[in-house]
Amino acid sequence: MKQNMRSTLQSVGVFRHYCGYPHFVLAVAIAAENPNRLQNIRKEIYLPVARLCHAELANVEKNIRTVRDVIMRNDGAALLAEMTGCSCWKKRTPYPKEIIGIFAEHFADELKRENLLSSGPS
Repeated sequence: MKQNMRSTLQSVGVFRHYCGYPHFVLAVAIAAENPNRLQNIRKEIYLPVARLCHAELANVEKNIRTVRDVIMRNDGAALLAEMTGCSCWKKRTPYPKEIIGIFAEHFADELKRENLLSSGPS
């Protein structure tokens, strides 16, 4: 998932040097494992990301918004339309919860395959 997500993010101008890059990737991975976590994003996604990245919760939120803004500035509406089949993204900017959810759903199957491969036979 990480390689495909990396190339997808790079296609819309989000590179690894952004502070929010690891925050966004981890948030997507957490949401892909359990999409219900998006219902309480602050507690169930942002807080674990902050702990894993040794960052302040407010910075995680801000950095993910920055990633979202960079995506949208760099033709992210077209990417999101391709990922969701919905052209509404040309008219409005998604909330961070929405963009995390879109990426999580898009990469969920790949994440599941990686988890199965990394866990090995039982």
